[in-house]
Amino acid sequence: MTESRRHARSVAYILGALLCAAPGLGVASDDNPDGFFVRPTLTGDWGGLRSTLEDNGVVIGLTQTSDVMGNFNGGVRRGVEYDGLFQPQVDMDLSKLMGWAGGKAHIAAYVVQGKGISQTNLQNIMTVTNTEYGPAGAKMGEFWIQQKLFDEFLAIKVGQIEADLNFDTMESAAFMVNSTWGWPAIWAQNLPGSGPTYPNAVPGAQLILTPNEQWTFQGAVFNGNPTGKNPNGNTNGLAFPLGQGVLSFAEAIYNLNPEGKGGMPGTYKLGGWYNSQRFNSLSMANNGQPLAASDDATPQSFKGNYSLYASFDQAIWRDANTDNQGPNVFASVHVSPQSDRNQVNWFLEGGLAYTGLIDGRPLDQCAIGFGYLNMSSGYANNVQYQNQYQGANQPIPNFESFIELDYQAVVSPWLAIQPFLTYVINPGARAPQPQNNQLAIPNATVVGVRTIVSF
Repeated sequence: MTESRRHARSVAYILGALLCAAPGLGVASDDNPDGFFVRPTLTGDWGGLRSTLEDNGVVIGLTQTSDVMGNFNGGVRRGVEYDGLFQPQVDMDLSKLMGWAGGKAHIAAYVVQGKGISQTNLQNIMTVTNTEYGPAGAKMGEFWIQQKLFDEFLAIKVGQIEADLNFDTMESAAFMVNSTWGWPAIWAQNLPGSGPTYPNAVPGAQLILTPNEQWTFQGAVFNGNPTGKNPNGNTNGLAFPLGQGVLSFAEAIYNLNPEGKGGMPGTYKLGGWYNSQRFNSLSMANNGQPLAASDDATPQSFKGNYSLYASFDQAIWRDANTDNQGPNVFASVHVSPQSDRNQVNWFLEGGLAYTGLIDGRPLDQCAIGFGYLNMSSGYANNVQYQNQYQGANQPIPNFESFIELDYQAVVSPWLAIQPFLTYVINPGARAPQPQNNQLAIPNATVVGVRTIVSF
């Protein structure tokens, strides 16, 4: 039995056992005062320890996300795969813990499991799930201290930080499974080492200004490369790389009708980043000839790189007598104009989400979304030159896209089950098939289920 099938069978056994036990376990009793399915976490209050810690400002989170999925057509092969992520984290209110007014600390780690379906079966760019990462293993995540000042007008955060948790976030898409909802694929392709994103927290500092409930302005600086000098470096997250240039982010956030005051709430963002490192040309050598014309050509080198973006997440209506049940429409658009050094020159994603679509299921979420990744002329030109100078006949890259459907059922405060379907168009932006590099990898349909358990 393969590892993926063992994982799938284990998940099925666990879910079956939980569902069979549900009628009795959901009822409060002397031995089970909260009721198994109504307690906040699977492991409960740890004999009162958890409540004591929280009263003193320490909140411990333990979450396991497990994905089992398969593609029944397309890709480079068909099959069922597993990926998973265990996330331990600790949040500390330093005011409660030690009398440090306005202080907060956070520490987190990742335990990545499995290989996932994108790297094994599809070879696409926008990985089907946001837990997939290779190689699997344990890694330190974020580790920072934050200070709020002037009645929370100003917040300063210093430490090891991930930009994906702070910039161009869209709340309505946060539960969806594709990786690009958490970190835009254009950034992952154009930034060294994919940038400061899961699971690569990076030394940095962040400044947040909140003059009123409608406006927020934030900026951050990170080391320019999350892996440091070694492309395969910082594998345990403890190398704390420095000295590889500076990656700077800036973002303005406008909250329309906060908390529904005066109309439907919405969030609008405008921002960008600049990386001070040097970037190589994708297609041209420093002698003015194509890189493909010579095996030992040195690429042209350029100073700096940048990208701009805008996004919104807007409520359409709210169901009667509710504050957050109803549909939201969301979208994000990105441009990286310097096609000579960027694999992707523009990117668009968006969708429609609904909270509480089914009566009696107020916490369930469902969504349909898409992503479109347009490859740059510099990236496409390099393949054309390879065909011309090296006698190849590879497909010319153009775009990759996907359509995703999700339904997340909140079974209990500590358990969510989420079936999903993803249709991948032009995997790898017409990447060549391994067995025949003259043909592009065919489109693929992926069906899967995600389980999220809070311990």
